[in-house]
Amino acid sequence: MELEKIFKNLILLDFAILVLIVISSMYEPNDISQIKHQLEKSFISNYSNLTNIISLVLFFLYLISLNLLYRFIMIGKQLYLFLIVSGLIFNFLNGSVIYSSYSGLFDQLGGITSGAILILLFFSPIKESFKK
Repeated sequence: MELEKIFKNLILLDFAILVLIVISSMYEPNDISQIKHQLEKSFISNYSNLTNIISLVLFFLYLISLNLLYRFIMIGKQLYLFLIVSGLIFNFLNGSVIYSSYSGLFDQLGGITSGAILILLFFSPIKESFKK
């Protein structure tokens, strides 16, 4: 029971970090925005509309997967793992990234939280709580 409470709190923390990442990206300094614009020489930078659509789809699927995980629905495990791997591949293809101090902090905290959720999902007794 205690492990389920920790798991649910990690999911809520992951959601809160996601909200903070979105907020910090809206208020990033102009200097960082200008540098990011100059660095757009990645593999997928020529397809900005497509990357924006993919980003939005991944974002909303991530919100759905957090909801499914919170309610212990089996498909949430596979969806969450798929989104983490897809996000890593998408970030790799996106090229160089520059973060403000807040965005960098939230990104690292989000990675730590996602790692903790994945460990609990696949290597702890919490995996037995997911029923089809």
